[in-house]
Amino acid sequence: MGNSRELISKFKLAKFTAIYEVGDEGIYLPEYKGSTLRGAFGQSFKQIGCDCAGAKHNDGCVYSYVFETKPIMNFQVINKSKDIPRPFVFETIYDPRTYFSPGERIYFSFTLYGKAIDYLPYFVVSLQEMGRYGLGKHRRRLYLRQIFQVNVNGDFENLVYDGTKYKIYSDWNYLLGAEIVDHFNFDLNQDNVLIHFISPTRIKSKGNYINTAPSFEELIKAIIRRFSSIIFFHQDLSLQMDYSEFFKSASSVKLEEYKTNWLDWERYSNRQKDRIKLGGIVGKALYAGEVTEFIDWLAIAEWIHVGKNPVFGLGKIKVVQKLN
Repeated sequence: MGNSRELISKFKLAKFTAIYEVGDEGIYLPEYKGSTLRGAFGQSFKQIGCDCAGAKHNDGCVYSYVFETKPIMNFQVINKSKDIPRPFVFETIYDPRTYFSPGERIYFSFTLYGKAIDYLPYFVVSLQEMGRYGLGKHRRRLYLRQIFQVNVNGDFENLVYDGTKYKIYSDWNYLLGAEIVDHFNFDLNQDNVLIHFISPTRIKSKGNYINTAPSFEELIKAIIRRFSSIIFFHQDLSLQMDYSEFFKSASSVKLEEYKTNWLDWERYSNRQKDRIKLGGIVGKALYAGEVTEFIDWLAIAEWIHVGKNPVFGLGKIKVVQKLN
């Protein structure tokens, strides 16, 4: 296992929930709202976190770090992935409605990783300005009313931002991976695990996206790829472990049954000036076998998401057990 357990314990993250009130004109949003929020937030963050002259970013540019993290020489993760993860993810509560009336509340969560936690004030101000600029069809306004920190139980804890006073509070802290693992409610006497793929999950294997439930080995590989790249780029830590033996153990855990489907959706990319398809699997998969040594990884995966494009809220999973 190398230093994996130690690094999981040291992993830093902080989760928050933003609460908006819809403005007087109401607002139109797509069925899947993660892309719209991410796009509008990115534009707002650039206004707040970047004062660079010209196209090239300065070394200390906050926007550049959060949205355009630079590759580092000698960085290698499993399967030689070239992906550089953003130090945050958005999570939206699924709501198929596309129109929200004046005065309605809209909730969404965001999680920061490693060094990005220090930039929380930039996130708060950018979220406030995002609502003021407007988003969705016709650029309708939202008013940021509150931001709460979310604790390891998933409950609101500390008030981070009060929209009535336009005040950011400092009474918050980060979570450590050790707290998440310790809190994870899992019966180690059970020999199965049920994974719920809540938002479209895009896992690649041999260069192609898996369009059905992944094998347990493929799932674990995707989790470790993502975790190792996050801690490398955003916490200056390097994962050292015997991958071959670990994945051999993962391959012995079998996909027993599943009910998944591929959910297609697309987003418009301002950078590429085109619509991009970002479909993935949703549903449930039951895995059976000796899962105990993988529990820490599954616990962390609930907080970091799995697979490609997690910054839009994709790859959110929930780990449960099917009691014997």
